[in-house]
Amino acid sequence: MLNRRYSKTKPWGAERMLSGRLRRAVMLCCMSVVLFVGCNVNVGGRQRPLVRHEGIQGEVELVAEGRTDEQSTSGNKRDSETTVFEERLRLKTDGDIYHPDLLFYNAVLGIGLAQQRLDSDEESDRHGESLNDYSVFAELLRGKWYPTTVYATKSEEMISRQFLGALRTERQNRGATLSLRSEDWPMTFQYTRSESDQDELTALATDFFSRDDERFRYTVRHSFSDLSRMSFDFDRTEVSQRSPGAFIETDTDRYTALHDLIFGSDEQHRLDSFFNFVDQSGTFNFENLQVEERLKLQHLDSLLTNYKFRFADYERETIRNKETRGEAGFEHRLYESLVTTANVFTSETDLETQGDLSQRGGTVALNYRKNNRWGLLLSTYTAGLTKSEQSGGTGTGVVINESHTATELIPVELDRVNIDVSSIQVKNDVGLLFQEGEDYTITERNGRVWLNIITVGGAVPPNFTEGQEFFVDYNFFIEPERQEDTLRQNITVRERFDNGFSVYYAHRRQDEDVSSTVTEITPDEYTINAVGADYSNKGLFLQAEYSEEDSTQVPSTSKKLHGRYSWPVNRDTNASVRILNHWLDFGAPDERDVMLFKTGTEIFSRLTDKYGVSARADYRDEDDTRFGTTRGFQFSSELQYHVRQLSIVTGVEFNTLNRRNDDIDGSFLYVRLKRFF
Repeated sequence: MLNRRYSKTKPWGAERMLSGRLRRAVMLCCMSVVLFVGCNVNVGGRQRPLVRHEGIQGEVELVAEGRTDEQSTSGNKRDSETTVFEERLRLKTDGDIYHPDLLFYNAVLGIGLAQQRLDSDEESDRHGESLNDYSVFAELLRGKWYPTTVYATKSEEMISRQFLGALRTERQNRGATLSLRSEDWPMTFQYTRSESDQDELTALATDFFSRDDERFRYTVRHSFSDLSRMSFDFDRTEVSQRSPGAFIETDTDRYTALHDLIFGSDEQHRLDSFFNFVDQSGTFNFENLQVEERLKLQHLDSLLTNYKFRFADYERETIRNKETRGEAGFEHRLYESLVTTANVFTSETDLETQGDLSQRGGTVALNYRKNNRWGLLLSTYTAGLTKSEQSGGTGTGVVINESHTATELIPVELDRVNIDVSSIQVKNDVGLLFQEGEDYTITERNGRVWLNIITVGGAVPPNFTEGQEFFVDYNFFIEPERQEDTLRQNITVRERFDNGFSVYYAHRRQDEDVSSTVTEITPDEYTINAVGADYSNKGLFLQAEYSEEDSTQVPSTSKKLHGRYSWPVNRDTNASVRILNHWLDFGAPDERDVMLFKTGTEIFSRLTDKYGVSARADYRDEDDTRFGTTRGFQFSSELQYHVRQLSIVTGVEFNTLNRRNDDIDGSFLYVRLKRFF
């Protein structure tokens, strides 16, 4: 597969023939090992078996799971009951051939069976599937200057889901690494291949996902002296990924070179050089070249200056950007109290048919820290000014994998303006698409687009979680001419008293002047003032905060009360409780009020050396004047029993959720037993 780009005509039959030959070669090697097990050799004047292994250890695992789910939506009701049984047997050993320094190995082999019964929406299905896994690791000549390791692993797991039955996941990994332990030029050659497949254990649904990654990596390091070091990496990766409605296939070559130099009479200065080139072909074709130089000069103990130069050349289909950017700045420390930093930059970007983009600006920051008779005073001030001008060109731009973080209450604003809303695709880190209406909604206003993330209650995976990173693809319309001046300022002041009490004030402001020859865009200007107090003492934390945002886009008022307490009940038991009440009022033109109440508790206790128990309960009550109410309760508890070579884990989970007149109730019970021998 690594040579696919250079050998497109290789017949499929030849690949099967090579695969068959490889299997026969592996079987022949295994038979040879078996034949040699009984042979003895002389090592260091002592007789020993040619192939030696430690005693064979094993484990038997039994898993029983039962899930019940109900969903009611506008008079329609869905019911689902799933029962899954798994039985597994694993054997493992380790040993060596001739001598541990010649070839050391460990191996694990597992076989099993999974059975599922699914009754969903008046349809029933029964299905059985084998579950096989293995892990083989071998290290050759580990005492030499050229040690080599090889490995191969396979695992199969069952993932319980709502309404859709269990998901069967299979992962295979194999690879080899050769290291050359040269004092001057240490090198590493590495080849890995991983295959991941997910599919239904039942024929009632069509969910599937597969990904095949093949990778070769070469790394070399060299030290010209103690003060001058370099490294070079070459990485070739081929990815093939399939999911419902999507197929991605890419070949990527990546070249990276780094060099750092420390110089000066007291070794106080540093120069870092960076080179990176990426060439990707397939579903997404692009080339990206980056060259960067960073210089730091320490003039005094309290003063240093820094300089940076970067050149970047990005090309994707009909889009090409060439950017040249220069920066310069300083850092000054006045005693231990005040640190001042400042930077200025200028950049020129050639967008070819899309025009030219010029940017200039700078930042200044003051950080003040002072002990006083009451405690510690902390304050900061930062200001940044950016002036940009784009001229010439028209067309459509493309954004791929724009990264954002999912939040419960605050809409996520996309980076570009004039977005083609119909082209928006939202996905997780493995490329699975979130569904509009089920996982998020879209709001468009004044040429800008927001995503309203739904973090609870989705019936069909993948579903968002709070704080999760996700990625967005979309097209946007390029403006022939655009000027934008943006000034951002931030001020924070916090007094930490010695008794654990703290008060703070934060001010954020953005002033923007933007104009375009195509359409009139409302500037994104806002002023945010926040005041709050918190108290921290051992395991107790309390916080109260009020903030008000005056914005041309999304004005809002926020009030928040937050508390949590964690304490050790005794040496073997820990408990915690948390509570949050958050009020958000959004103003015109998109008026919306949100009240969110969340509370939860958790406890873990090691009752004896054999028994352990844990439990967690969470409650959520959200009232949104635009999206309706969301109320839900989740409870989970688990009991663990460990004695000698026996382990038993049993647990139960209950959840009930009402979201936008959609009721979802479910229960999940499981028992997992392991017996080691």
